[in-house]
Amino acid sequence: MSKRFVLTVAAGGCIIISGALLLLNWERLFGDYRPVQTATAVFKLEVGSQDVARTTDSDDALHYMVKKGHLDEYIHMMNEKGYMLKEKDIDHNRFVFNDGQEDEQIYYKRFAKKYTMIDGEG
Repeated sequence: MSKRFVLTVAAGGCIIISGALLLLNWERLFGDYRPVQTATAVFKLEVGSQDVARTTDSDDALHYMVKKGHLDEYIHMMNEKGYMLKEKDIDHNRFVFNDGQEDEQIYYKRFAKKYTMIDGEG
């Protein structure tokens, strides 16, 4: 057998094994978030022109992702939807918005090194 054939088979085997391990352990690696949708949201933030990207988790709950330190972009988006920022609690990582009738608490947390994941509305 030629060296090229052996290297191709070895590389293919490594790809298959690492892919299988990724599929088996995706919840440990990505948490509750779906890897493809999360990667799409990161792509929209980095390459696309979006400041706020939508994504869902494994329970189909809506989340928003922004770059770290750009929470004002999310606040601006909520203002456009008719919500006014009532309180910004940095100690507990939450926003309190008011839509004119009732208050809504939205929590956020750090995601990876460069992003912040924000729980969706309601």
